[in-house]
Amino acid sequence: MKTIYAGLSGLELDAESFDLREGIILRRTYACLFAPFMAAFARPESGKHHPGPWKATRGGFSFEITAELLVPVETTEQYFELSRGAVRTIVFLLRLGVNPATLVPLVSSHSFSSIRDSTDEDVRLQPFEVQPRRFPLGVNGGIATEEAVAWVREHWQVTDRLLNESSEFALAVEALDAGQFIQNTALTFVSLWGALEALFSPSTSELRFRISLLLAAFLEPLGERRENRQKELLKLYDMRSAAAHGKPKHQPEHLLQTFNLLREVVLKIIDRGSVPTSSELNSMLFGL
Repeated sequence: MKTIYAGLSGLELDAESFDLREGIILRRTYACLFAPFMAAFARPESGKHHPGPWKATRGGFSFEITAELLVPVETTEQYFELSRGAVRTIVFLLRLGVNPATLVPLVSSHSFSSIRDSTDEDVRLQPFEVQPRRFPLGVNGGIATEEAVAWVREHWQVTDRLLNESSEFALAVEALDAGQFIQNTALTFVSLWGALEALFSPSTSELRFRISLLLAAFLEPLGERRENRQKELLKLYDMRSAAAHGKPKHQPEHLLQTFNLLREVVLKIIDRGSVPTSSELNSMLFGL
């Protein structure tokens, strides 16, 4: 059995380490991934580096890694397959329940504290999430407390199951994960609503009314709160339609509202352990 070490930035732990079950550990560490840009001014000979002198440019980027996620894997081929599996699921829940600014900029075959004493031949490092966040989300505080990590511990396995069982739920997770990195906010707006449509409106008829009604029924009990919520959702959906047709009218606060809406939906699905079916939504609609 091997271990993958996912370096996390944007996440502070209030304890030295947390046990997430199944041999998975979240613990403090430190590393810095940085990429200053360099420029060369002469062609290289075949098989050789560009000859000097090299000049440093302005710009570049860096990430301070403050925590590492240790995940056992069966083979070395699984080291950097992070598009699925426990690493992706747990990091998503840390974003969902602790701090949406959490990133995985660097993945390692060794613990970050041991790399200084390891040879280059032994260590495998790979950058992962290094693209800029175009619509950065964050929370005040955003510290991984025992209570917050306990929620991740209790829910990462059911979340992993839902990701494998439901393509609609997987789309919602992908929309939340990718939304911060899309440069055009109209595209982000449409993708977030596309995920909501997949969950709440398998039929394309009367889409605006149907999705707002079923969403409100899923999130609110029968009564005035549900009625008011549906009115708010109708307004947001109108902005989604404008964005989809190339005439966006939304402001940053409307995009934030939609992020929070999809987050609220995903949290409720995780807590109930299942994606609502059409019959369940109809029952909720009538207060059953």
